Amino acid sequence: MPAAPQTTLNLRDLLFYVEQVLARGIPGAVWVRAEIAALTDRRHLYLDLVQLGEDGREVAKCRATLWARERFALEGKFRRATGGGLMAGMSVLLFVTPEFHPQYGFSLHIADAAPEFTIGDAALRLDELRKTLAREKLLTKNRDLPTPTDFTRLLVLSPAQAAGLGDFRGELDRLAIVGVLDAEYFEATFQGREAEASLLSALDEARDAHTEQAADALILIRGGGASLDLAWLNNEAVARAVANFPIPVITGIGHARDDTILDEIANVRTDTPSKAAAYVVGSILERVQDTLAAYQTVRVLSREALRQAESGSERLSERVHRAARSQLETQSARLDATMRQILGLTPERTLARGYALVQGERGEVVTRANQLQAGQTLKLTFQDGEVGARVEG
Repeated sequence: MPAAPQTTLNLRDLLFYVEQVLARGIPGAVWVRAEIAALTDRRHLYLDLVQLGEDGREVAKCRATLWARERFALEGKFRRATGGGLMAGMSVLLFVTPEFHPQYGFSLHIADAAPEFTIGDAALRLDELRKTLAREKLLTKNRDLPTPTDFTRLLVLSPAQAAGLGDFRGELDRLAIVGVLDAEYFEATFQGREAEASLLSALDEARDAHTEQAADALILIRGGGASLDLAWLNNEAVARAVANFPIPVITGIGHARDDTILDEIANVRTDTPSKAAAYVVGSILERVQDTLAAYQTVRVLSREALRQAESGSERLSERVHRAARSQLETQSARLDATMRQILGLTPERTLARGYALVQGERGEVVTRANQLQAGQTLKLTFQDGEVGARVEG
C-alpha cells in the first residue's frame, strides 16, 4: 500500500482556492454570447446557458441568474427593444460576472443584456435561410402555383385559441353553414422549442387531408405578437414543408410590420387572420357576382332569341315556342334557387338553423308581433313538421 500523503486539503479549502483563482483571473464583468437552453421563473430568473457547436451539440453549459432586484429594469429594457421577454431558444449577449461558491458551484450573475444583438441574430438567421431557399429554388415554388380564384374547401392551421381565430371563423362559418365552403382546422404551436415538431406534424396532417379530399388552399393564421415570438416561424424545416406544400398557401400572420419566411414563400400573404378571411370571402363573392352577371346575360340573350324566332319565322309552332319558354323558365328558376342556396336564403336552410315559419289563419307570413291579436290561431312550420298555436296575449 502507498504511504499516506503528508499534506491534504479538505473540499472546502480546495473550492475556496478555485474561487480565489477565478476572482483573480476574471476581475469584474464581461460580455458573453450564449443561447438560453432553459429558463425558470421563481421571482429571480434562473437560466441555463449553452453554446452549440457546428453539429448542433453542446460544447459548453453553465447556470446564470438574474436577481429580482435587477430583473425589472433589465426585462423592461429588453421588452421595449424586442417586443418580448427572455425565453428559451433565444441567442443573447449578456453582461455577466463569473461567480464561484464552494457550496453552490459556478454560475454567472447577469447585470445587463444587449437586445440589439438578439434582434440582429434573428435577422441574420432569416437572411441566411432566405439565401438557402433561393439557391434551392424553394423561395418561389409555392408562389408559382396558380392563385385560387374561388374556394370550396380550405385547410386552416393555427395555434389553439389563437388571437384572431374567432374573427376568422366568424367570417367563414357563415359560408360553411349554407354549404358554400368547407373548412378543416388543424392546431400547432407557433413559438418555443416545440414549435418545429408541432408545425411539421400539423402540416403532415393537412397534407394527408388534402390527399383524401382535395382542398383549394392551406391557410396559416396567427395573431400579432412580438417580433421575436414570430421569429420561431423562421425555421428551415418548416419553411421547406410550406414551400413544398402541394396547394397554394395563404398566410395571415401577425401585423403588416411583421415579416416571416413563411410570408415570403406563401402564394398569398395577408397581414392578419381577419384579412385572410376577407380575402376568401371576397373571392367567393366575386365569383357569385360573375355568375349572376352571366345568368342575366343568358336570360337577355335567350329572350332575344325567342323574340327573333317569333317574329322571323311564321312556321315556328306554338308547341316548340312553349317548350323553349318552359325550358328557359325552368333553367332560370334552377339558377335562382342555386343563388339563394349560395347566399343561404332558402327556407329549408333557414329552418335547419333553428328558425320557424309563422303563418296566420289565411296562410299569410307573420313577421311582427304587432300583426297578432289575442285568440288568433297560427301555424308554425319547423324543419321536421308543422304545429298549431294560439295567441294568448
